[in-house]
Amino acid sequence: MAVAIRLPDMGTNVEECKLLAWRIQEGGPVKRGAVLAEIETDKAIAELESTAEGVLLRQAVKAGDPARTGDVLAYVGQPGELLPDLEATGPRTGVGALGMARITPASATVERLAVPPQPEANASPVSPLVRNLAAKLDVDLAAVRGTGAGGVITREDVLLASRAGPGASEIGEPLSRAQAAVARAVLRSWTETPHLYVSTTIDMTAAQRIRAESGGGDRQPSYDAIFLKAMARAIKGVPLVAARLHGDRVVRARGIHIALAVGFENELLLPVVRDVDQKDLQSLQLEISELVAQLRVGRLKPEQLTGASIALSNLGMYPVDRFEGIVLPGHSAILTTGTTRRTLVVVDDHVTIRPLATVTLGADHRLINGRTAAEFLTKFKEGIESGNLV
Repeated sequence: MAVAIRLPDMGTNVEECKLLAWRIQEGGPVKRGAVLAEIETDKAIAELESTAEGVLLRQAVKAGDPARTGDVLAYVGQPGELLPDLEATGPRTGVGALGMARITPASATVERLAVPPQPEANASPVSPLVRNLAAKLDVDLAAVRGTGAGGVITREDVLLASRAGPGASEIGEPLSRAQAAVARAVLRSWTETPHLYVSTTIDMTAAQRIRAESGGGDRQPSYDAIFLKAMARAIKGVPLVAARLHGDRVVRARGIHIALAVGFENELLLPVVRDVDQKDLQSLQLEISELVAQLRVGRLKPEQLTGASIALSNLGMYPVDRFEGIVLPGHSAILTTGTTRRTLVVVDDHVTIRPLATVTLGADHRLINGRTAAEFLTKFKEGIESGNLV
């Protein structure tokens, strides 16, 4: 039986992807794990791997077309096998040869809808709802630049053109796909998730000693690696911090996987470091370096962007004392760290100078209360200050 190859979950906040290019053409041999196509997300270019063996029977999505999580992209099987009707199983936004297919969940029947009139050759695609909005706001769609996938004119494009108004000197430039994805995620999180923030100050003496004793160079762990390891240690003691809410149910994490915020200019990316508790500092640092290198060239696999419910964002390289992060959709917490400053403190009734840094845990208050957040920060602080990060 032919196996449907579907678009997997491409990571937090990824709503729509584009099939960039096919690596294997129809009729070509396919091995399990072979790269079938390149997928462009808001954050990077990922490789789609086959979950079956045989030949590529059909490409259900053309190169350059958009797709969403769960859409059928291709079929793999044995030559001559019958395939399901693409109109019923293909991309939810696709148009088949006879019309558009729409699945009704309750009965799993397929409605045939009339094929909409084809747009002019140079016109940007636009949905009827957006077209009606443009008419209501007296916006000329011919003058609007579409920022959606494939040049689609979105509701936001029309609203922006409306605010600019006739005679306006400029309407600004659209956000990049990555920036637009972050903007949507931030808005969704801030409006849907009640945030709780708890902070503490940490003595970084032991962390600095670990770095100094590592020998320097590639063997020297970054503060990111040290923070990740301390977070894994704290999660073992307070596992609820790495769980997440799914409706009214608590989904416990399988393994300790932590998203690491990485910024390039104004782009924010969140690759996931997996099984942090099972790796030493040197291994963590090597993995962080490899992830950053892959991000720079825009090539990550889907599994490198998924699986985490907690994130780390470190701005310690800047003169930022502390800041509060926004919990990502699908996550339950984010730990933010500021810079380390030499500060006068009292230790055993004596005044001395110690390197101190402030860390803040932002948490989804529906799942994590103040006491749980404080317990996590206490264990994180103990791990950093003791240097016990084995």
